[in-house]
Amino acid sequence: MANLGVGHVGLRVANLQRPVRFYRNILGLKGRAGGPGVARIPSGADLLVLHAKEYGSSDFHFGFHVGSASKVDKWRAWLRSRNIRIYQDVREEEYRSIKIRDPDGYWIEITYEGREMVPKRSGPSRKSTAR
Repeated sequence: MANLGVGHVGLRVANLQRPVRFYRNILGLKGRAGGPGVARIPSGADLLVLHAKEYGSSDFHFGFHVGSASKVDKWRAWLRSRNIRIYQDVREEEYRSIKIRDPDGYWIEITYEGREMVPKRSGPSRKSTAR
């Protein structure tokens, strides 16, 4: 069901502005605020999500994206039917998310975001230089 791939990696940071400046000024990535205590830094089709330490619930997590909020709900039901604990369950307008842990304790998020967080990739735009 998590068929749209790993859509983001989340990190909890001590000072939100310092890593945003690093990723922008050193690595050339464009970060932007994503609400209180959150910055989203797109890189191609991937997304790095930084959470200020007072807002994040985990030091590290990754998220599988699905195509609709109802798919998150189906995942939730399927996981609960297998006695997998749901640690976080978020429902907002245009956003739906659940978090679980894998056997080694890593946080895994299954999420749907109706808002566009990363620009969609378009087809190849390079002109051929072969002659």
